[in-house]
Amino acid sequence: MEKQDLNQFNLPEYREIPDVGLYLDQVVKYLNGYLDLYPELPVTGSMISNYVKLKLVPKAMKKAYSRDQIAMFFFIALAKQVLSIDEIREALAISAEYCNTENAYTRFREELLEVLAGTEEPVSSSHEERQLLHLTVLSIGHKMELSQWFAKRKEKVL
Repeated sequence: MEKQDLNQFNLPEYREIPDVGLYLDQVVKYLNGYLDLYPELPVTGSMISNYVKLKLVPKAMKKAYSRDQIAMFFFIALAKQVLSIDEIREALAISAEYCNTENAYTRFREELLEVLAGTEEPVSSSHEERQLLHLTVLSIGHKMELSQWFAKRKEKVL
C-alpha cells in the first residue's frame, strides 16, 4: 500500500455502519470490505467468535451483530496489531467508563484518519482515556506505515 493509499484508507462513520443486525458471515464481509487494502488485517469468522468468547464484545442477539458490536470489531481488528488482547480489553473498558460506543468509535476513526493523513495534533490533555486513544491510534498508523515500507522493500528485492 502506497502512502497515498494510506491517505485513502477509510472506515465508515458510525451512522454508516449497518444497524439491521448482521450475521457472522455478513460482518466478516463488511469489515473486510474496509480492511481489504491492508492485507494484514483480514478478519475471519473464527476471530469474531473468539473476540466474543474472550468477552471483548457482547454476544450477538439472535445470531445478529449490532452497529455497536461492528464498531468494536473495527477497533479490535486494527488495535490487535499493536496491543495484546488484555490491553485491548482494558482499552475498551476505559473507553466505556467515559463514553458510549458511538462516541468512542467516532473519536477512534477520526484520530486514525488524521494520523494516516499526517494531520494529527498532539494531545495535551491529562485525560487518561484521550491519551490512551491517541497513543493507540498513533501506534496503529505508524504500524501501517511500517508494514507498507517493508512491503515496498520486499518488492524491490524480488
